[in-house]
Amino acid sequence: MYILTKGDGIESGAFASIDTDGETIIQFFVEKDDAITYNTMLEAIGQNLQITETDTEAVDKMCGALGYAYTIVEPGECVIPRYETLANDPL
Repeated sequence: MYILTKGDGIESGAFASIDTDGETIIQFFVEKDDAITYNTMLEAIGQNLQITETDTEAVDKMCGALGYAYTIVEPGECVIPRYETLANDPL
């Protein structure tokens, strides 16, 4: 699994977006290519993120412990940053 992080490793902080209910949600990508595609869209608006590989079993444990919702982007799914994510961009 792959996740977008603010620096090298999960310890630097995970990138999160906002779902339709306004809840913060972390996206995990099964395929690295899909994470690269999403990251490229975020780079276009000035986000400087890294792609970090993470253990599949750790996803539920990590998000549960931190109280974050998450979604898993399956191979080939088309994911585009939501307007709410773009509106919260500090640029």
